Amino acid sequence: MQSKKVFSIKLILLSGLVIWNIGIFSPCLIGKDNLFVYHLIKFFYSPVCHQKIERSFTCNHLQLMVCARCTGIYFGALITAFLNLLPVSISISKRLLFYSAIPMLLDVIFISFGVYEYNKVISFITGNIFGASLFIFIFEIIKDYFLELTKEKNF
Repeated sequence: MQSKKVFSIKLILLSGLVIWNIGIFSPCLIGKDNLFVYHLIKFFYSPVCHQKIERSFTCNHLQLMVCARCTGIYFGALITAFLNLLPVSISISKRLLFYSAIPMLLDVIFISFGVYEYNKVISFITGNIFGASLFIFIFEIIKDYFLELTKEKNF
């Protein structure tokens, strides 16, 4: 019974990430023909990212809905959510989550101090590392919460 509940949690999180990532990559789907829809979706994503044009990937000559780093975070979470469907249990500690953020933080610091220029690929990769770890961490919290609720109901 618990394994069905865990699998359901995995599917719900995966579904949410699929929908979120489709929104991010929507310029590849809608193209320049429907700018109203493009700007509406872009407005929807504006609370989660600065959306600077020079720091974002483009598709069909349109900027993706979030910057390269955020694209990496969400895409890393999506790939990990797919892999999480496999019957392997992976958990991550707060310390490991912090360590996974270090490459991203160093990238931000190095750019801020002019050590090197902003690079979309580096930002995407460092975001990807953090996003994958963050997904595992959040999944474990959600899973433990719902399994604990199930235990309380059975007593």
